[in-house]
Amino acid sequence: MDMERSIKRFGLTEVFSPVGGSEVDVVLVHGINGHPFKTWTSEKHRTFWPAQLLPPFIEEAKARVLVYGFDADTVLPVGEIASSDTVLDRNNPPRSHTPLNGIAQDKIHNHAEHLVATLCANRRTHYATNHPIVFVAHSLGGIVVKRALIYSTEKRGRKTEHLRSIAVSTYGILFLGTPHFGYDTAKWTSWSLNVTCATLNDGSQSRLLEALKPNSETLQNIDRQFVELTSDFHIFYFHEMKPTKLGNGWQYFVDEVSAAPVIQDVERAGIQQDHSHMCTFDTEDTPGFALVTDAIQRYAIEAPEPIRQRWVMESEGQHLRLLGGIPSGVAHQYISNLAVRTSDTLPTGSHTVMDDMNPAKPQLKKHYLVPWDRVKNFVGREAQLKEVAAYFAGASTQQPRVLVLHALGGQGKSQIVLEYCQRWRQDYQGVFWVNATSRSLALQSYTRIATALSTQPQAKAEDDEQVVETIKNLLEDWNESWLLVFDNYDKPDEFGDVRRFFPRGKHGHVIITSRRRDLDRLGDLMELGSLSSDEGVKLLLRDYNRQEIDENLETAKEIIWRLGGLALAIDQAGAYIAHRRITPHDLHEFLEQYEAQRKEIMSFTPSSFWEYGSMQTLGEENQTKAINAFTTWEISMKQLIRDNPHQKDAIVRFLRLSAYFNPARIEELLFRNYWATYQDENDVPPKSTPWRKILKSIRKKKKSQQSNVNNSPTSWLRAIGTRSDVGKETSSHQRPKDEWDSDQFWDLLTKIHNLSLVQNIEKDTQGASFSLHPMVRDWLQHRGQLGDHKLYLFEVFTILESTVYVYWKRDTSISLNQKAALVAHIDACMLNDEHLSEPQDQIGYEEASYGTASALAYSYYISGRFDPAEILLRRITKNELAHFSYFTQLSDLLLQQGKNEQVLELDHRCQQYGENTLDERSSDRLEFTTALSRALAQLGRYDEAERLQWKILRLKQEIFGASDATRRSMCDLAFSLFRQSKYVESEALAREALKLCEFNLHEDDDITLHPMHHLALALGGQSRFEEAETVQRKVAEGNQHRLGKEHPETLASMHNLAWILQNTKKDEAEELYRSVIPIRKKILRKGHPNTLGGMKNLAVLLQDSGRTEEAAEIEQEIADLESAAESGTD
Repeated sequence: MDMERSIKRFGLTEVFSPVGGSEVDVVLVHGINGHPFKTWTSEKHRTFWPAQLLPPFIEEAKARVLVYGFDADTVLPVGEIASSDTVLDRNNPPRSHTPLNGIAQDKIHNHAEHLVATLCANRRTHYATNHPIVFVAHSLGGIVVKRALIYSTEKRGRKTEHLRSIAVSTYGILFLGTPHFGYDTAKWTSWSLNVTCATLNDGSQSRLLEALKPNSETLQNIDRQFVELTSDFHIFYFHEMKPTKLGNGWQYFVDEVSAAPVIQDVERAGIQQDHSHMCTFDTEDTPGFALVTDAIQRYAIEAPEPIRQRWVMESEGQHLRLLGGIPSGVAHQYISNLAVRTSDTLPTGSHTVMDDMNPAKPQLKKHYLVPWDRVKNFVGREAQLKEVAAYFAGASTQQPRVLVLHALGGQGKSQIVLEYCQRWRQDYQGVFWVNATSRSLALQSYTRIATALSTQPQAKAEDDEQVVETIKNLLEDWNESWLLVFDNYDKPDEFGDVRRFFPRGKHGHVIITSRRRDLDRLGDLMELGSLSSDEGVKLLLRDYNRQEIDENLETAKEIIWRLGGLALAIDQAGAYIAHRRITPHDLHEFLEQYEAQRKEIMSFTPSSFWEYGSMQTLGEENQTKAINAFTTWEISMKQLIRDNPHQKDAIVRFLRLSAYFNPARIEELLFRNYWATYQDENDVPPKSTPWRKILKSIRKKKKSQQSNVNNSPTSWLRAIGTRSDVGKETSSHQRPKDEWDSDQFWDLLTKIHNLSLVQNIEKDTQGASFSLHPMVRDWLQHRGQLGDHKLYLFEVFTILESTVYVYWKRDTSISLNQKAALVAHIDACMLNDEHLSEPQDQIGYEEASYGTASALAYSYYISGRFDPAEILLRRITKNELAHFSYFTQLSDLLLQQGKNEQVLELDHRCQQYGENTLDERSSDRLEFTTALSRALAQLGRYDEAERLQWKILRLKQEIFGASDATRRSMCDLAFSLFRQSKYVESEALAREALKLCEFNLHEDDDITLHPMHHLALALGGQSRFEEAETVQRKVAEGNQHRLGKEHPETLASMHNLAWILQNTKKDEAEELYRSVIPIRKKILRKGHPNTLGGMKNLAVLLQDSGRTEEAAEIEQEIADLESAAESGTD
């Protein structure tokens, strides 16, 4: 039955009731020119959200939903008689209007009295008089509800006290765009004119509009009386956040002040819609739906107990308001599928059993021309099937309703439509399948339909076009519903006149399946997502019993996650598991096999009875090649190449390179940095620290190697990221000088996105970004020759190195999140390298990759990820002839990890080698001598460290002058002096180092923070705690902003702040120690010197505070950890 027709224009209609009876009433009241169905129904998919979206959220509360309609019309179409059907419909604007004379002339209190009486009667007949009520009111409806509650509250007489039950039972009210202080009726006039309406005038203007004018006596009286009742109810004000077209401009129909006044203990929020659309929700993702539904759900769950208590008081003749103090946070879960009542899933014009039994109605032959390729083991997708059914169950239109079902290849578009055709076939006089892969195949499909519909032997038509017209004319004459499915409409550029194939008429339904996202011009777009984990497990393990599935559920879900919920891939995996006879208890073996044999597994299809065949292939229908998860995307790739012949090589290379990054978010920034790096290969980072001096020589070597493997980035980067000379090759000696063009990159990304090869494209101030489905990533990695991995990984690592290079140049626009994203990409590439490369080919083992490995190790290092940084540097330093800088990097890293003995061993070896081969003034020898001095300090050999550091400082001052290298040596020496209680000298050196930073006094820059840190320690050593605290707080805050809360350097600055506060603010010091120590245990090893140092300081603090037992426990833990560290079990 059509939902709209079942709803009474005036009065109450129940649109949802829970199974087993209700305990709460949710009542929706429309506004001016509103309608109990249309006011709450979206324009796009005709979603009537009170019945189609809301029910799952109020199941726990056992709430029923009612809509109330009243005569609030102020306009009427010319020539029409005033009736209960006269409303302003957003989807069908009236042709012209004339003033209403007599329509909606009732005063607000008349509507309020009717609402109370009608609702009271309905609740009595449903034995629900004492059930809580939650009102949802739009616009004028809110004023009517307020007046109704005032009226109900006043009823204390013996003969009318039953009407008081509405006020007693009301718990919550949601006001959506209600003009509590009125609105300018001139706006109403302007809006009415915009929809070709004439407003009421010449003395016939509606009393409703008069009552809604600002400062009207009616509104003032209602507001004054309702204010006294507000403490009885939970109230939520919603205001519109988008303006409405009024006359020649845009204005807010009801401004925020009027719609959402600020009142104590009253909730308020904005909805990103205009006035007439803020009460309609197309899907659960529509702006405002979550807010509104959460409030309804929360009130419905909270209400029963307070309302029960209120009725107890009421029965004793007391009026006590008990709504305060009810918990406002109620756990809830949003259900992702569209909930549709069974009675609402029948398409308009559905064929019913009663029709068959009616002897007066002729029996028409039904037609079902659909491929018999429906999978035997169809599982899940119930929400999507219901959503399709609900779409076609919406209000009928004069033209066929067209639904475009879009998804990535392999998500099961065709299978869902086949399932829909099978389940709902009895609701149609005819169901017809058209192969829309090409125009010629569509014409062949229409010829078959013509043959099936003909009662005479089919004569050959003059041409195929005549067949199309014949079928259209036949279907347009039907008085029964028909369904046309256009499957695989993926090439609109070649088949652009598909609309010509659509018959006209209100009885028709059309479904189009496509990988293209840009088909919303043909109809309403429905995105088909991945299978849920539960649906995926059912499909994967369809041949196993429930117990076997339950015992191995987590492993099965991990497989579904790894396959990205892709229906075809899961079905293939299930077939492979069955073929290999892998038992549920051995599912972990499948994951291991998949990582090692992705291409083989995802290309596997059974030798027989594989249901994915010709209907998804490219070309003629008689092709019977079995479709697998990889070949389905190859079709899209071929189309992309065909549409962009001048960019084809660049596009393929770009996509294949993208497949090695972290697929969740791949940023344009990576490719832009790569382009910028190769614009000027002589532009190397400043400051010759051991982490930063290698790039120039490595880049020159890399360019030569890339030209040898035809891997130069210039031509393909130019094709995807610049507009000049697109498609032209560049000779090896030419260098592109074009600027990077983000618009060009976005245009290309949009083309690829339209074919569903990339997902979730976005654009912000930092540039574009996109994501890859994990299965598409796997396909791209394995597309091409076996030896490709090495070449592509080589270039991907180089792209990442280029971004590290940009960070080295201290680009202040780079955020902490972007740096974290870079490390996530490095992680992904390292994992790909491990899985796809031979051990000897992995990054860091070959000399050609030393520089890149060093750059990536640096990224790990500054992110506090010491273990993977050490892995990379250990690979490089296996070669004892590697550059000294790599050994210095490793030494610095080991020092941060507290591996001081290893540092000494490494540095002494380098020292011996350097004394024989390097001048003591060379930068390389100075760097590893610096590392040696730091190791001595960490080991407590401060006098040795101090002597060496004085020597290093003097040499650096002579060689580099007032440089960053000199500043760092001052800080090293300041620390050694501090450790020997030479606080005054330490302070002097720290202040001198700060002077060298005056050109770069940013309090969140490590150049400045480093000497500030040592200054704070020196001040603390002199008991100048207030000064020390001020400086150290800036250091801690700067490191947190620059590096994040859990970075080792941030933790060190917080620890040192605690040490300073330990003498003045013991409670805060203890809190800091207790927050730092667990994180250090997690990211450093438990026996790390820094971890143990913090624990020792905390034990001292507790001991000084008289908490000896707690201190003893910590001291025992320290002893255990030190013992474990010595034995190597830490």
